[in-house]
Amino acid sequence: MARVSVITCVFNGADVVSSAVDSIRTQTLTDWECIICDDASRDGTWKVLEGLVGGDERFICIRNDTNRGPAYSRNRCIGRAQGEFIAVQDADDVSATERLERQAGFLDSRPDVCAVGSFARLIDGDGTAWGELRVRREPGKRDWLKGSQVIHASVMFRKSDMEDVGLYDEGMRIAEDYDLFTRLVARGRTVVTVPEFLYAVRWDASSYGRKGFSSRWKEARAKHRIAKRLTNEWYSFIYMVRPLLLSLVPPSLLFRYHRRAFGWKE
Repeated sequence: MARVSVITCVFNGADVVSSAVDSIRTQTLTDWECIICDDASRDGTWKVLEGLVGGDERFICIRNDTNRGPAYSRNRCIGRAQGEFIAVQDADDVSATERLERQAGFLDSRPDVCAVGSFARLIDGDGTAWGELRVRREPGKRDWLKGSQVIHASVMFRKSDMEDVGLYDEGMRIAEDYDLFTRLVARGRTVVTVPEFLYAVRWDASSYGRKGFSSRWKEARAKHRIAKRLTNEWYSFIYMVRPLLLSLVPPSLLFRYHRRAFGWKE
């Protein structure tokens, strides 16, 4: 039985998933398994996965008949997982070779922590680093009102804590990770970030064309509901405002702003 179960859901990721798979295959911690769910991709992702994993029994590939979204797909992976710890790995991102070892060791040393993330490098479409994401190391409950306080794809969870709160909400396709974290926090669990760059997030101009007004509106409603979970104070509705304002900003302008804010040098 593997100690760490890595879960990956992928949709139309034929051109990027190999980097994610390779970054898990080269981990310094060797006691792992990786469950990958193809969420009914239409671009040949399944065939790519078959070629990537070959006869490597550490990889378990499953496929949805129809597109069900990341929450459903991750829960399906967790249902197959044997590990004590669950590590998220997005299909278009890359883990540092020591990531699993460092995070499993941290959870061993901090039994009070239910999930640990890391800082992340930002990479563009061809894998070139252009910036950094740093978050608060040990956020308090009220910090979560501002939004997610951890980089979700960099996180390793205790499987038992995820199961205690019901895993991801399969009815959500927006902010499902934020919803999970705040359910954990509302139950008194602790989520932290180690100040190490153990992950790389693929973040380029194409990332900004995915969220139109409809998506931002769903995100706003989800954040309002989450804020009410954390506080019953009257002003919880203000946490809807940011997603709605972002829907008014042209994607190209938002991308240029983030390139500068997170470390890009012209």
